[in-house]
Amino acid sequence: MARIVRRRPLTRARHTVERGRRPVEAAVVMLHGGPERGFRETPRWSAPYLRLRPFGRRIRELSDDRIAIVRVQHTQTGWNGGERTTLAQARLVLADLTERRPDLTIGLLGHSLGGRTALAAADHDKVRSVVALAPWVTPYDDVEHLVGCDVLVVQGERDRVCPPRDSEAFVARLRAAGGSVEYAPLAGCGHAMIRRAGLWHELAASFLVRTLLAPESPLEPPPESSRH
Repeated sequence: MARIVRRRPLTRARHTVERGRRPVEAAVVMLHGGPERGFRETPRWSAPYLRLRPFGRRIRELSDDRIAIVRVQHTQTGWNGGERTTLAQARLVLADLTERRPDLTIGLLGHSLGGRTALAAADHDKVRSVVALAPWVTPYDDVEHLVGCDVLVVQGERDRVCPPRDSEAFVARLRAAGGSVEYAPLAGCGHAMIRRAGLWHELAASFLVRTLLAPESPLEPPPESSRH
């Protein structure tokens, strides 16, 4: 029998913004995993929170700090059925972010429960692309709102927590609806993204940089009169 979790008032997630000195053109909101049910706060030293840090570093490196990283620390960790608690918290973060910087293009990156949260939160009008890493998805999740958004799903073929067949079915439904989605199955990899970690980081970062940023303009040559 499924454990019943008593309903709780929604609280705000904590989030921190990491950026360099260069003007920021986009932001990636990072959503960690967690249990299906529960309202406990995620500690900053927990594995679900920490395992996303290398993704943020690689995104900043590859974008030359044109993309800021927004690290979300959920104060209520579960999805909790119809409560969809982590989604509600993510939407509050997106509202805060766009109120402060309405010009920013936004990408979402999430792992496991965070992958489901990211896919669902992509109905926000500033979200252009989503990376779902070993996402927890079900046949009942909506896909129509993802049409017009760039989506990447990365899935370990040995994942026993969120089976590849679930991600494959989700991708198929999104493609059938007319969505643009890339699917990257990783041989020999499990749920925790430990094996071939660098490849997970590179796939996610390169996709987000490519879909969120316009290519930088090459330097124009000096006028003929200035060449000596």
